[in-house]
Amino acid sequence: MPKYAKFLIGLALALVVGWLAHGPLGRGEAFVDRLDSDLQLVINNVEVPGVTGTVQREPLARTAIFSGPANCFQRGGDLSLGGRNGGTLPGLDQRALTVPGMARVTWTNPPPGGEICR
Repeated sequence: MPKYAKFLIGLALALVVGWLAHGPLGRGEAFVDRLDSDLQLVINNVEVPGVTGTVQREPLARTAIFSGPANCFQRGGDLSLGGRNGGTLPGLDQRALTVPGMARVTWTNPPPGGEICR
């Protein structure tokens, strides 16, 4: 069998498995649903007024997407070694990343007042 035929068969199988996982079997969607429900618990526990969050759906990804009027401290917390309270105050970003399976955090809007978060 020629090499290109083996490659095409492997490619077709990979595409079918990916389609099954995201489509009829729905495991990808179920995983993102679990991430989203865990993320909502994090948001409710932090209680930052006006902040909402969801998990990216198009395409399915392990990315938390926040929006709302959170300042830099509420977003990033204080994790510096010399910071107040020993740098143990995580913000929404770090708390979202504690959700098992979450990979990244993004914000749809800049912080209020033109602050630049580091």
